[in-house]
Amino acid sequence: MPKSVIQILSIAPLLAYLGFLIVFAQARPLYTWDTVPYTAVTLAASTDDAATLHAKTYGYLQANLAPEQYAPLVAGAYAHDLSINPAHFASQLPMYEIKPAYVMALRGLGALGIEPLAALGMMSLVPGVLLCLLLFIWLARHTHAFQASLLVVLFALAARITDLSRVPVPDTFSALVLLAAAYALLVKRWLVTAMGLLILSVAVRTNNILFAGLLLSWLGWSAYAQSRTSLDPARHRREMVLIAASFAASCALYFALNAAFDYQWWRLFYHTFIESQTDIAAFTQPFSFAAYRAVVVAAAGQLVAGGAALATAMPLFGLLLAVTLVGGWRHQYTAFLAPRNAISLNQLALLTLPLFGAYFVLFPLAGSWDRFFLPFYAFITLAATARFGARKATQIDANSL
Repeated sequence: MPKSVIQILSIAPLLAYLGFLIVFAQARPLYTWDTVPYTAVTLAASTDDAATLHAKTYGYLQANLAPEQYAPLVAGAYAHDLSINPAHFASQLPMYEIKPAYVMALRGLGALGIEPLAALGMMSLVPGVLLCLLLFIWLARHTHAFQASLLVVLFALAARITDLSRVPVPDTFSALVLLAAAYALLVKRWLVTAMGLLILSVAVRTNNILFAGLLLSWLGWSAYAQSRTSLDPARHRREMVLIAASFAASCALYFALNAAFDYQWWRLFYHTFIESQTDIAAFTQPFSFAAYRAVVVAAAGQLVAGGAALATAMPLFGLLLAVTLVGGWRHQYTAFLAPRNAISLNQLALLTLPLFGAYFVLFPLAGSWDRFFLPFYAFITLAATARFGARKATQIDANSL
């Protein structure tokens, strides 16, 4: 059999899945209420009047969606109020405009003549496809192409890429940027590119500062530790400067976006978990630790006793991480105290553990965690494949200025 045919057959599962994903996402888009504000921020490029934007947004959606698709967008007291009150609707938009990289991409597609709904679909589907392809390329470094192809399909099904690629949210875009940053760092050794992508990830979604900050902190410690024992300490000192500058830029961007769009964690927390606020700008409820604790305790109860965790992919990937690292904890501890490389796949996967905890404490939206944890699940999958794959994984040092 010709080699080219064998190569095509080896990736047949991935090609079949991607073909299904593209057809399914276009035939069965899932329009949640987020469709409304993201359509509005896309159309806002041509108008800044609240009443005009409100009328234009709802008029466009009603004209371009089937009645059964449009009805849920205005159903319920909260959605109905926003559909008839331009001022209340305008107060919601900063929560969506705070993702400028995503909004700029939507507006860029609009400038090319692509309709808002089509642009929203593209910004979910295209990154979802690219994420699968990048994950396959990376996995194929550690196992055979056919196995890597199957693993991507299994990962996509478990991590709900099929659903996320047809919902108008920046989840697949955000995951793609973070996976690309890790690929640039560990595989290509493009430290500058990786730093740029980590900073960009904060502009895609501000909560990416948690991952970016943690990874940059680790890289800074690693570069410092290596500078003390390396034969080329000057190179590691240059890396330390770049990493420190990237950390500062990420934090500065995060706080600048929060200030520009008046982001308040407690307000969003209250709005999401306690009581929906139709007029976000009028929110004055002071922070209540009792109310916060009640939400967190209830979420913990749902996870443990209510089976909410079983509705997500976290137990599966948590178990996969544990199996991957079993027997290697002492080595990981030693590598932490005296790192010899910028970061390994195992260490990258381990960084997800404090992130899982941080997300639970800050925003315990347990039933929807998969959409935020998609890149973390990919890191765990890569670490597992590197250990158990058919090819021996190599630890890659992120050299490069």
